[in-house]
Amino acid sequence: MTDTQQNRPASFYWTMLIGLQICVFMCTFDSGVVNLALPVIRKQLHLTLSEVKWVAICYTATAALTLPVSAWLGRRFGIRRMFLSGVVIFTLASGSCGLAWNLPSLITLRIIAAMGASLILSLNKVMVLRVFPRAMHGRALGFAGTTFALGILSGLGVGGILIHLWSWRSIFLISFPIGLIALIWNFIMIKRSGVKNDASAGIVFDWQGMLWMAAGFGALVWIVIHWLSGSDDPLILSLGATLIGIIVISGWLHHELCREESFLHLRLLRNKPLGYNFMNGFSVRILMGVTNFIIPFYLQSVLLLTPAKAGLVLASGAISMGIIGPFAGAMSDRRGMQKTITLGLALMTLGIIGYIALPTTIENPATRTLFIIEIIALQALIGCGSTFFSAANTNSSRHCMACTAHLLRHDAT
Repeated sequence: MTDTQQNRPASFYWTMLIGLQICVFMCTFDSGVVNLALPVIRKQLHLTLSEVKWVAICYTATAALTLPVSAWLGRRFGIRRMFLSGVVIFTLASGSCGLAWNLPSLITLRIIAAMGASLILSLNKVMVLRVFPRAMHGRALGFAGTTFALGILSGLGVGGILIHLWSWRSIFLISFPIGLIALIWNFIMIKRSGVKNDASAGIVFDWQGMLWMAAGFGALVWIVIHWLSGSDDPLILSLGATLIGIIVISGWLHHELCREESFLHLRLLRNKPLGYNFMNGFSVRILMGVTNFIIPFYLQSVLLLTPAKAGLVLASGAISMGIIGPFAGAMSDRRGMQKTITLGLALMTLGIIGYIALPTTIENPATRTLFIIEIIALQALIGCGSTFFSAANTNSSRHCMACTAHLLRHDAT
């Protein structure tokens, strides 16, 4: 701890943390509320289900895939400069989504907004660790973690009301005033904190790895969508394109596993426990993504709920995540990570089975309330399971990374 940190009052750190978390809140709010708005966007822009899904997919995929780029930009040009740049990019792009006139313009603006979100999400915790004294790291990161649940919860609750009152455009336009407040707040607090940019011109970036990843991930998405959508293309053409896609994916994996300083450092997955944790997390995120995409359509198209009421129903999952969060971490420490992961997976499995049992049509309107209550319970069940799983899986991955780093240091000596 530096002398400057010792002399600062605790209120300074929490004021700065709130400013940083407003930015994270914007990103998670945006991600949560869009799934709720998709049925309305689909109707007003006259889109098919296969078209409107790209509004959500492009944002999530871009934010995830550009995280390594954002981390490198922070090291290369300075975390302070790039974090504030991320706030500006996200605010302008996300707010402008409310002015989009068709699907291509909306998707383009969502991709740009995701790039800003990637900078915010990748550098937010780095900023916290730079500014806060070591003794306050746990509390600060714990508070930062709850921001995700709070953002999703607010997106489903407040976002549903905004859609109901002023249309889907309002959920994006609200980014302008919130983003402006966040930018001014963080600019002042970061300047007062004395965080240095720490730019380094000597950092090498794996551009080939980034291009391989873009091609490989794109090929993977195309293969999955092509075969699941039942394309009318000739079989030999589909098989040929799929073979090319598999070759591209193989080239991407070969580059990642064989290059010393690769883009995603997938070589770490050779550590079997870490690879196991990664595949667990990857599978669960796919499962959660599919569920969060489909259920808003079910609530609004089958159960005939308004966006505001549908948002309140879905909010039960985020509420359960916020309540269970502190207990999930404690259970992981006391009962063991594998037991906690198993409990989380079991709860999520029960929730998904419950969703599968839901009818595709409601013939008796009197039973509609029962199905709404059932979905509230299932959302809470899946939210609890997701929290238990994430807490234990992240903790397990952290231990695996520490062991891997120790082994690498041992091999070097």
